[in-house]
Amino acid sequence: MPSQNNTGRQFDKRHATTLVATVALAAHRFVAYDGGYPTAAGGAKDVQGVTETAADSGEAVAVVTSYSYLVEAGGAVAFGALVKPDLTGRAISGSLAEHCGRALGAATAEGQLIEVEILKHVHA
Repeated sequence: MPSQNNTGRQFDKRHATTLVATVALAAHRFVAYDGGYPTAAGGAKDVQGVTETAADSGEAVAVVTSYSYLVEAGGAVAFGALVKPDLTGRAISGSLAEHCGRALGAATAEGQLIEVEILKHVHA
């Protein structure tokens, strides 16, 4: 899982915040401002950042909001690709019209961790 010019898993966490989970959240997943997954029932929501740890509903969780963090891939993701969350907050390939980050590493399969540059969420 190479990341930029480094063969290991790396990230550059600059800012984080704490939020209260409104559903059970897994570590290394995109999370919305309301404490749930961004693409859950009710329509697409903006991504606030990436969870550092898992949290049960009602528990506080640290969320990385700037520059980059490790995100679990929901499938193959190419280095440099724009990414968006799947239904459980994992990174999948996005587009110019729908993205919240850029892959700074590559994933060949679901479940791998890749460094993702966290960007402002863009919806079509």
